[in-house]
Amino acid sequence: MSVSKPTNLMSWEEFYQKTDNANKLMDRVWYCIACTDKAVGNQKIFWEHWSWKAGEESKSDLKAKKGENHTKTIEVGGKEVDYPIWPLRFSSEKDKEYFKMYPAIDLGCCVITPLAMRMQPVQFPTNDSRTEFRVDFCVVAGTLMYFVFTLDPHISEEAKKQGFDRLEAAHGVKREWFHDVKWPADYVIGSTGEPDINPK
Repeated sequence: MSVSKPTNLMSWEEFYQKTDNANKLMDRVWYCIACTDKAVGNQKIFWEHWSWKAGEESKSDLKAKKGENHTKTIEVGGKEVDYPIWPLRFSSEKDKEYFKMYPAIDLGCCVITPLAMRMQPVQFPTNDSRTEFRVDFCVVAGTLMYFVFTLDPHISEEAKKQGFDRLEAAHGVKREWFHDVKWPADYVIGSTGEPDINPK
């Protein structure tokens, strides 16, 4: 079944309200549990550590603040990728809102970030809920992609089912589009290098 755009999107106003102007995205590790990219189904570890760049947190102008995303993935077969830091930028200015990620490419002699990915928030957990989804949508080289993150990789199957049911009911995003990350049941938070910092 082909992936389609969401039938309903989270408004930018709601996104920046729920994230406290992106602050609730930061100083957290986001565990990817599913993605519409088939390759993600071959992974057993996929986390992203988000933070404000040093010295940026106190800035009042959101557009002037710079965020960072450190991602690590490990495939079922053992292949490990520790990605270079991806820059993050945001704007809550009315009618000029955005949420951008800049994929980093390591050339050996330097790291470049030539392109911006415009992310569209679909869902975001309330008050750091460990059972609600954070869902992002983007279009990459013409391919529609969704990412589902939680603050806990050990989300129960019941909570996962409820999350996907809500996603389809509210946004028309279907469960069958996704490939699950194969998180080990005995995975220990922090064991692959991420900080244990998520709100409990």
